Amino acid sequence: MGKTTLLHQYLNKRFKSDAETTIGSNFFVKYVKLPSAKQLITLQVWDLAGQEQFKWVRNAFYKGARGIVYVYDLTQKETFYNLIKWKEEVESSIGIVPNILVGNKLDLIESQNSTIDYEECLFLKNNLTARLYYETSAKYGTKVDDVFSKLTNLMFKVYQE
Repeated sequence: MGKTTLLHQYLNKRFKSDAETTIGSNFFVKYVKLPSAKQLITLQVWDLAGQEQFKWVRNAFYKGARGIVYVYDLTQKETFYNLIKWKEEVESSIGIVPNILVGNKLDLIESQNSTIDYEECLFLKNNLTARLYYETSAKYGTKVDDVFSKLTNLMFKVYQE
């Protein structure tokens, strides 16, 4: 799906072509300045392994999550349909939190040859109660910053004290 490469692009502004499959989880921190915030926002970003054998680990990492980026691979339809199971898993642990749906690997498809119809994406966005939908390219950085900027703003609006 490219979750790890998406995060490397966001955090380090570079494409990591040799990203290994996530085993368990990876943790990242980024400090973000929002115009509406008086101080820096600390984003604690968890990259969780998607394989079924790591399901028992993921629930512990959901606790305290204030936002979710649901990522699927634009070239692999099964990753798209798996997001409903992810939503159920997440919401059974923490309920509904601000989230964004992302179709990644835009650089690998031609607009007329996408394996997933745009209307299907909007339907899934609504089923996930996602606030926004983006198609990104971790390789070229296309809309990667937009995803995390919008999610940070959504979380700030919902959880500001």
